[in-house]
Amino acid sequence: MRATPQGVIQSTHLGNSKAPSVAAKPAERRALAPLGNTLWHYDDPTAIADGVSIDANNVWGAWLLSGARLTIHAITGNGTPAWSFSSFGSGNSGVAAAKGADRSGFMESNAAGNDFRQHGFRSTSNGTPDWSFPYPVSDPNLPAGSKKVATSRDGSTIAAVVSDSVTQNSTLYVFDADTGAVTLMWTDPLRMDGVALTDNGSKALVTQDNRATLVDTSSGNIIFSVAGSGAGNIFYPISGDGSVFAVGGFNFDVYAFNGTTYVQVIHLTRASFWFGGASTVSHDGSTVGTFGANYVNGWLSGEVYLFDVPSHNMLGSYPVSGTGTYQGTPIGAGSNDNGTVMAFASWGTQFHDWPEVMVFNRSVQLIGQINFPGSAFSVDVSTDGQYVVGGAKAVHANQFGSGGRIELIQLQPSPTPTPTATPTATATPTPTPTAMPRATPTPRPRPTPAPRP
Repeated sequence: MRATPQGVIQSTHLGNSKAPSVAAKPAERRALAPLGNTLWHYDDPTAIADGVSIDANNVWGAWLLSGARLTIHAITGNGTPAWSFSSFGSGNSGVAAAKGADRSGFMESNAAGNDFRQHGFRSTSNGTPDWSFPYPVSDPNLPAGSKKVATSRDGSTIAAVVSDSVTQNSTLYVFDADTGAVTLMWTDPLRMDGVALTDNGSKALVTQDNRATLVDTSSGNIIFSVAGSGAGNIFYPISGDGSVFAVGGFNFDVYAFNGTTYVQVIHLTRASFWFGGASTVSHDGSTVGTFGANYVNGWLSGEVYLFDVPSHNMLGSYPVSGTGTYQGTPIGAGSNDNGTVMAFASWGTQFHDWPEVMVFNRSVQLIGQINFPGSAFSVDVSTDGQYVVGGAKAVHANQFGSGGRIELIQLQPSPTPTPTATPTATATPTPTPTAMPRATPTPRPRPTPAPRP
């Protein structure tokens, strides 16, 4: 990751190298550990598990590079995919599964980045899409990814964002999830990096560079928009009913609907911290969390923060720090329905100074973890908080290397903590300089820098 005045640019070593690969195989079952039981893991020798999504019965995986594809794994199985699908066999992909229905949206782009396609699946599709849609635009610098596709909780709607390298515009596509019919196209010159949907798909929160835009998916009208505090490695999450959403960047801001409009209810800022890559909102909107990290010291220190939305108070925080030459960049987050289980993923450090996936209760106690041999790239949590799944690269993101893993853990049953908001811990709204919005941003590629000496 590289910080600029406008935001953060993701830089990963995604190519092959002489680093050892792992053989594709189902998981080995492990003994119960204090911070969760690993039910299974699935290793791939070449592809990276860039995206994971969990529903009531299955884990869906989106893989990139050589071997890019969609896989589906039964939660109660041994990790072996029930089936897989790919149009290209290499490239990039993203997946989003409905939390309350048997439906997933799968987005893929080929290795050249000039062919983007959208598909709809059910668990019973057996590797054949229920429908497919070839996007008429593409941008090799902005490939498919799991933050660029969303599926509504009820399974009725799939949304995705795609950029056009010719016009430099981005478009939000909204699909009928059953038929694949395009129900809305909303185009804007400000780059779209991600999308999230409300439960019934009636609203889409679009991550637009350094702006959060809430769009009515039936009309294309803008319901609300607000400038963020930076662009790049960024994704804005929203609650199930659309009443609460978070905007990360150089600051972490939370907006809530007051019956008339959206107002800022939480503001957190720390010098040299980036909050854009790993923020989450619980389905019921009661709890928000973010994993911020210090980009000045090479992403070697950071802190997880949880907030109670109704009281606007901080519930607590969990600091981490490490050493080495590899960046511990936060990369993803997820929550169960009521915010009592929140998970945060990062690339981890050279010496694994903290778990690549950390799971917390609402008292900000570490209750689960996944220790990947490489870097985490994605994470998701089941609606009841019983399961946490992570996707990873076999080696660190700053290393050249191939291979990846999906790992599923089950948290130990524990009494549901009774959260007590701590007024004295409320983040102080301290204004700090923020990046100025750019009217017409240019697409920023995902560079592959030379290996570290």
